[in-house]
Amino acid sequence: MKELSVIVVVADGLGDRPVPSLGMKTPLELVDFSSVADVVSKSAVGLWDPIQPGIRPGSDTAHLALFGVNPLNNYPGRGPFEAIGAGATLKPGDLAFRGNFATVNSDLIVVDRRAGRKILEAKQLVEYLNGNIGEIDGVKVEIYHTTEHRVAVVFRGEDLSDAVSDTDPHTEGVRVLEAAPLASSESAARTARVVNAFTKRVHELLRDYLVNTRKSERDLPPANIVLLRGAGKMVRYPKLQERRELKIERSVAISATALVKGVCTLLGFEAVTPEGATGGVDSDLIAKARVAVDYYRRGYDLIYIHVKGTDSASHDGNPSAKIAVIEKLLKAVSYLVDRVDLEKTVIAVLGDHTTPVMVRDHTSDPVPVMIYAPGIMADGFTKLSEREARRGSLGRLRNTELFGILMDYSSRAEKFGA
Repeated sequence: MKELSVIVVVADGLGDRPVPSLGMKTPLELVDFSSVADVVSKSAVGLWDPIQPGIRPGSDTAHLALFGVNPLNNYPGRGPFEAIGAGATLKPGDLAFRGNFATVNSDLIVVDRRAGRKILEAKQLVEYLNGNIGEIDGVKVEIYHTTEHRVAVVFRGEDLSDAVSDTDPHTEGVRVLEAAPLASSESAARTARVVNAFTKRVHELLRDYLVNTRKSERDLPPANIVLLRGAGKMVRYPKLQERRELKIERSVAISATALVKGVCTLLGFEAVTPEGATGGVDSDLIAKARVAVDYYRRGYDLIYIHVKGTDSASHDGNPSAKIAVIEKLLKAVSYLVDRVDLEKTVIAVLGDHTTPVMVRDHTSDPVPVMIYAPGIMADGFTKLSEREARRGSLGRLRNTELFGILMDYSSRAEKFGA
């Protein structure tokens, strides 16, 4: 059987719950699907639990499962993915965190966990910190800007432990946390001390930095601290090209999100960020579709497009922004459909997890998914939503099962057994 090209399009945090202000409908139910109704009608529809029912997935663990790696008992923490996606080269023993620029008051009470989210001076702030922090107790610190308010922080030194708690309280109106050892070892205790010294040093450097002084004068939230979470050490996963049960040689991930690029890089993808792709609600999604078509025409086996804006809108509790991003995404999907050979292509559109706008965080709700493939038993729906997905023929998939189905329909999975 001839292998087919596979295009996977993920709207981060796509799934939702009924929203009172939307007449108890979800944002997805109010989206205009007319531009892609034909391909949806020729697709099979269902639900996907990225991990398993009842477990709230992170974007990193969801992406591992999406591409065939079971993250249960095989997860190092989010930090290394974020750092690799931001351009860091991690060495054995390196400790990495994901982080936020945030705004705190003089008592270190968190006023804004994202310091206004869109920080135009973020790269300047990172350069300033990297030029002034130096080493902490013999541990070298490197900070990398990812997107918007997000950073990755790498600690490099002897005998570091990832058994330390977050400094990010994950909410506003409370004090920045002190990192604490999560294991009874001197390594964990020392690492916690280094992390706390880092937090103090960063705040001292940023508190009176001219950039932040000027932001405060304009009544903008100053980025005067870095909150850390998701400590982890480097781990190696088999790359898609190394997996003998798969027929994949070339794959590309098109994303502006460091975390996603980091996961995909570890799994063997090339990672590309087109001009105009921001990782926010303002991202140029047609630019991503153009790049996808280019790689498709160059014969890549697996092409992945990641859209972060849906999740950003969800975390902000903004249903109208979420609807707008989904509609932008569907125009990009329509652009793709018009420029590929549907007799030689498998296309999947889905979310990586559910982020309800009323919750403003990830939940364990399964996410809707549609799969188009030549000869697939189509469900005949004209739109994709959480309710339609519950009636779809794909049923309720979990963990790596979705990837297996994509590989089967594209004839890229080896037969199991004789």
